[in-house]
Amino acid sequence: MTGRKQSYTLWDDLEKFDVEDSGACPSEWKGRKALYLSKMNSAIFLREEVRYEAYRLHAEVAIPGEVGFVGLVFDAIDSENYELIYLAPLEIQYDPIMNGSMTWQIYNGPFYQKPLPNTTGEWRDLTVEVDPEGAKVYFGNSSTEPALVLSSLQHGGQSGKVGVWSYLPAYIRNFSIEEIHPVPASRSIRALDTLISETFITEWHVSNVFMQDRPLEQHWTPALVEENGVLNINRIHKAEPGATVEVKSVFMVAEQQETILTLGFSDSIRLWVNDTEVYQGNWCWNPPVQDGRIRPDFASVPMQWRKGLNSIRAELSRKEEFGWGLAVKTGLSNMTFIQTGEG
Repeated sequence: MTGRKQSYTLWDDLEKFDVEDSGACPSEWKGRKALYLSKMNSAIFLREEVRYEAYRLHAEVAIPGEVGFVGLVFDAIDSENYELIYLAPLEIQYDPIMNGSMTWQIYNGPFYQKPLPNTTGEWRDLTVEVDPEGAKVYFGNSSTEPALVLSSLQHGGQSGKVGVWSYLPAYIRNFSIEEIHPVPASRSIRALDTLISETFITEWHVSNVFMQDRPLEQHWTPALVEENGVLNINRIHKAEPGATVEVKSVFMVAEQQETILTLGFSDSIRLWVNDTEVYQGNWCWNPPVQDGRIRPDFASVPMQWRKGLNSIRAELSRKEEFGWGLAVKTGLSNMTFIQTGEG
């Protein structure tokens, strides 16, 4: 079923969008009129909020150079929190914006990305079908099967404004929103008990942000990991380069054990187990050497766990503007998390 449809050229009806300081302007590329976008991580929202339960977003997009990113925005809570799916030179990426930050380093792998042949230098069709429970992404004007299926939206499927987005130069034209019949996406999400069985630390406490010296009084926020086992600091704090948080988890172990602890992180970390520093490192976006994505098997440390109470503590510092977080697997199959009472 399809219903109402709203269409916008973007080159001669820009007054219907909140352009603000995006620098977006009407232009032309390869003989087609379009909206030119050149700012980094800039979203332009349609002034009128979409009220459809389910809808299809479509646009023609183009990446003119070797590097660029262009996408569609939906379910925007505000200008710093919204769902985003974009086309990159070699992939489609789901990248929910949280507190103004891109999070692609947290949401990576086949559940959130689709590799593609080079997409630059030509006009391409990008379509996103949004449902209260997820989204389906189509690439190309003749696609019948989705290139990417998302059965969980990280902002909870809240309805909100829609729009367009870019990072570095890109063009976009003929943006439309069409009401459709809801068809829930089909993909199971790993529950916390599954992550625990995979030995992820799933329960953390996150401190307030400090820039240099740790504050005299720390405030702690209880936090659960994402569906992929990553503690997402972007969800909790608006971050700036140089910002640091402390995170910690306390748990019981029935017997003394030896395991291999594995972890992944971004951007900079110092890690302590039972108050002994066991690891420190940096991992940022630095192509082609480093992609900065958080993977739980990035580093490993042999570990001796004691019977009874154990703790993991880390300082995580922000060095760039993308994902900020941590994933830890202990190798323990019998952890019992302890609530510290701090909040």
